[in-house]
Amino acid sequence: MNISLLPKNTKGIIKHKKEMPKLEKKGCLLMKRLKRIVLKIPIDPRYKEIFDLLENYETLQIHRYDENVIYVTQKMQFKSANSHPKDLVGKFGIEFNEVLTENKQKKEYICFTKHHWYKELHLFFKNPEILIEPPIIMKEDSIIIRFISHGKNIDAIIEQQKKTFNDNFKILSITSVHPNKDNLSLLLTERQKEIAYYVVERGYYEIPRKTNSEFLANHFGISKSALCEHLRKIEKTIFLSIFK
Repeated sequence: MNISLLPKNTKGIIKHKKEMPKLEKKGCLLMKRLKRIVLKIPIDPRYKEIFDLLENYETLQIHRYDENVIYVTQKMQFKSANSHPKDLVGKFGIEFNEVLTENKQKKEYICFTKHHWYKELHLFFKNPEILIEPPIIMKEDSIIIRFISHGKNIDAIIEQQKKTFNDNFKILSITSVHPNKDNLSLLLTERQKEIAYYVVERGYYEIPRKTNSEFLANHFGISKSALCEHLRKIEKTIFLSIFK
């Protein structure tokens, strides 16, 4: 398994170089079907040697990836103070390693890194609907890696691991993906988003309120009761996405 599997987006779903799956009108249904699967898989023997140098190795962010390469921010903690991230360049698929921050006392470095996938992984990561989510943690004998996808893709991920590792892998968890502040708007219709943005802009939710429902209803050319119904549905969607 390539270390490049150890990838961002920082705090959420990772953006593939290719287009993300189009959610559009079916965004709400698709969001409900999204699953996060956490796997513990054996480390590729080609990478075991890296732990002759490293104590800990973790991918913090993924900036971009395709079926050939991946660009990531990684945390590396070395066993020896004499070791440095530049020692890894040209090995383990690492083409580029730029140190962003360092803590020499802890022998710990945060690096921006470019990896090349091994050929065996090219086909698997061509699928833009299978997303990798950090953090991804690499240990001497295993990698803990997270994928986000839906439906048949989750089954495909599991089948891929079975073909590669037989029974020598574990599914640590499979959970639903709940919307956060970055993708919550996917749950709202275009009309609901138009209304929500405007009422917030006009100060409807300020204390005290800077406008009233009658003014807002007139702006959209609907009755006051229709506006209030829109707002209740918007609020219900947001609250249920957080607390359900």
